[in-house]
Amino acid sequence: MSKRFRFRRGFTLIELLVVIAIIAILIALLLPAVQQAREAARRTQCRNNLKQIGLALHNYHDVYGVFPPALINSGRQGDRNTNGPVLNATAWIMLLPYVDQAPLYEQYNSNLASNPSCPSVGWLPQCPGIAGTGWDNQA
Repeated sequence: MSKRFRFRRGFTLIELLVVIAIIAILIALLLPAVQQAREAARRTQCRNNLKQIGLALHNYHDVYGVFPPALINSGRQGDRNTNGPVLNATAWIMLLPYVDQAPLYEQYNSNLASNPSCPSVGWLPQCPGIAGTGWDNQA
């Protein structure tokens, strides 16, 4: 009687663990490179946002001869007992037509009272990837 040796086709547990370890090492080496590429894209986006704001300011200046005021406010904050509009607007709102946001500018109603802690305009430039502490009114 001859003994037949049967060869089992497949991977051993050690071979499988070695392959998994190699893949894990490759992923660990690639993750920092991917994160650096994402951060570079965020910096480019921020630079582009700042450039758009600069161009909007120049275009506004070319049209009106002055830069937009930081705030136009009649001081009444929605008091309807006095005559005339309330006139609440910021420089961001005045720049909307110059950053391709004319429909949003047309929707804005400057006769309504505003709450500065709750902005109603959706377009505000952001610089992603830069952590900040927000506004400090005590400075």
